[in-house]
Amino acid sequence: MISFAVLIPVKSSGAKSRLSSVLSSAERRELEALLLSGVLRALREAGLLAATHVVSSDNEILRLATRSGAGTVREARDEGVNAAVEAGVGYLGRPEKVLVLPSDLPLLRPSQLKHMFRLSEVLQVVIAPSASFNGTNALLFRPRDGLALSYDNDSFWNHIRASGRKGLSVAVVSNPGLSFDLDSPDDLRNIQHARVRAPAIAFARRVAR
Repeated sequence: MISFAVLIPVKSSGAKSRLSSVLSSAERRELEALLLSGVLRALREAGLLAATHVVSSDNEILRLATRSGAGTVREARDEGVNAAVEAGVGYLGRPEKVLVLPSDLPLLRPSQLKHMFRLSEVLQVVIAPSASFNGTNALLFRPRDGLALSYDNDSFWNHIRASGRKGLSVAVVSNPGLSFDLDSPDDLRNIQHARVRAPAIAFARRVAR
C-alpha cells in the first residue's frame, strides 16, 4: 500500500467561469494553468510532488501536470470532485493517507503542506476550510476510515459532520495560503496586492481592469 498521495482534481470545462465578466476564455485558461503550476511548485518544494497526481479529463491539464513532474489520473468525463477523488484513490490502490487539494491556491506555501502532514500523524482528519468556511480547500484523510466525501454545498461542515459520525479526530487549519482560492472578480482584484512572488499574481496585476 502506498503510504500517502496528493490528489488535485481539475475539471475540464467552464474553467473559472465566475471570472467571465472580467477575463476572456483564453485568459481564464491561462490563469488556470498558472494556478495549477503554482500549486505543483509548492508541492515540489515541500518534497511531495512524487506522490502527487492530477485527476482530470482535460488533455491540456494532464500534459501540464506531466511536464511539471506530477502523475496523472485520466477521467473519461467530469463527474465532480467526489468522483475524481474516488477515482484517484482507486487508481493508486487506496493509499494510507490522501491529501486533496484544489488547483487554485495562489498563496499556498510548502510549510503549510508539511504542517498538515505533521498534524495527520496524531489526528485522523485534517481540514482547511475556504475563507468563508463553507468550502473545503484541503482535506487530508485516511481512506480506510470510511470518511464520506461531500464536495457539494457547505462541504467544510459536511466533512466535519461526517468525521463526527465516524468518531474521527479532526484538526482544522486556517491560514491565507490554504483558505484563499482565486475564483471571483473580487479575488482577482484582491490578489494583486499580495506581497508574494507568483506567476498567478503577476497575471492578476497584468490584466487588472
